[in-house]
Amino acid sequence: MNIIVTGGMGHIGSKLINKLSNIKKIKKIIIIDNFLSERYISFINLKNRDKIIFFDENLIKFDPKKIKINIDCIIHLASTTNAEKSFLNKKKVLDNNIETTNKILKLGKKKTKIIFASSTSVYGSQFKIINSKNNFQNISPQSPYAESKIVCENIIKKESGNYCIMRFGTIFGMSDGMRFHTAINKFCYQAVLNKKITIWRKFYRKKRPYLDLNDCIKSIIFCIFNDKIKNETLDVVTANLKVIDIIKQIEKVKKINKSFVETPILNQLSYEVQSDRLDSLNFKFNGDLFSTIKKTIKKLDF
Repeated sequence: MNIIVTGGMGHIGSKLINKLSNIKKIKKIIIIDNFLSERYISFINLKNRDKIIFFDENLIKFDPKKIKINIDCIIHLASTTNAEKSFLNKKKVLDNNIETTNKILKLGKKKTKIIFASSTSVYGSQFKIINSKNNFQNISPQSPYAESKIVCENIIKKESGNYCIMRFGTIFGMSDGMRFHTAINKFCYQAVLNKKITIWRKFYRKKRPYLDLNDCIKSIIFCIFNDKIKNETLDVVTANLKVIDIIKQIEKVKKINKSFVETPILNQLSYEVQSDRLDSLNFKFNGDLFSTIKKTIKKLDF
């Protein structure tokens, strides 16, 4: 099996690549990443390099003719992220995410499996509980980032004959390409540096979906090799949590100070997302909020 991973040096990709390279069935892994976020440590720590083909290039400008082997699966992680900052560059976020999605469809064949990293941020607030029975009805993106994910999902559904759209909860946990602008990771980083933990005021007691990075990696690998998953949209969530409960877990490890701030993101209601389709396929989530917070702070702390 040969696999392409776009955005392979990022938060998810940097950990995923090293997991994939340990799987015997996988012969070659092509990484396309232009180091826009400058996570060079991800490149330094690549394992099993005999399996890796690396392109340090802009995906939008990438020439598909450079792919000299048959591709069985494309994992599309490359994306302009950060929902809050996407309001400052709406057109750029939309254009970039749409163009990269159009490009990955040219890198394989119609039967090539496309795994697309979408987000539970595409949901609005029509339902308090979202599952496979209503996740197609509850689309009301509240940021340009979330809006771009829906557009990309629709492109893939139209153009691909074999896809798995994975709507990830907010990722938390460590990797070489770790990001610190999302809730739990950001809180841990701020706690270690003795900074005030900045909390979106209206979200403090709202419940939202979160995904342990290890569960995220495990779910992607599960979808690669599961033939039952074809042309589906899956919700992938370890736990639905309130920010106040996350803060309480951090306080068990580190003394902190809180600061409440405003956000332009409109959707400020509570909702839960259930991973019932994955549950039905006997996928098991193993992530644990407190142990991950403890490990993250221990790793980052001085």
